[in-house]
Amino acid sequence: MRYLINPVKALLSLFAFILFLFLFVVSFQSHKIIPMVLYAVLSVVYFLLLCHFTKYLEIDENGVRNRFLWKSYNELSWDKIQEVGIANMKVMKNAERTKVGELYLYFSPESMTEKERFHMCLNWPPKEKRYMRYSVKRLKAVQKYWEEKPVFAWLKEEAYLDRYFRR
Repeated sequence: MRYLINPVKALLSLFAFILFLFLFVVSFQSHKIIPMVLYAVLSVVYFLLLCHFTKYLEIDENGVRNRFLWKSYNELSWDKIQEVGIANMKVMKNAERTKVGELYLYFSPESMTEKERFHMCLNWPPKEKRYMRYSVKRLKAVQKYWEEKPVFAWLKEEAYLDRYFRR
């Protein structure tokens, strides 16, 4: 199964890219040089962001891997994965870990301590781990291959359950 790493940011990047491309064309037709250059630069920036956010995470019986267009890279097999967890991006002013921010599923090749998980959340996105935006559907797809319970990074289990299962 393939999942966009962050579909919300991919959609927002696509919208901004189309908007700035349209504004570039309008300023080009009206021969306004400074806005044309500005919109061209912004179009390129949002195109690069769009390329970044339209990467996929592919999950199957062999493991997880990143995919962009036709190229697959950063493969991590299930026997090399030591930890699957849910990372909370709301780290600041959340000492009790009860506030739920943007959540991500991550796959780590090494087991981490609580302090390492906190630093991972602070320095998101991690370069050596695979990750994707969290949803219950995505967690269930992962649990087809990963039997263990996910680890919560900077998140209390009660807060997670309240947000996603006890509405």
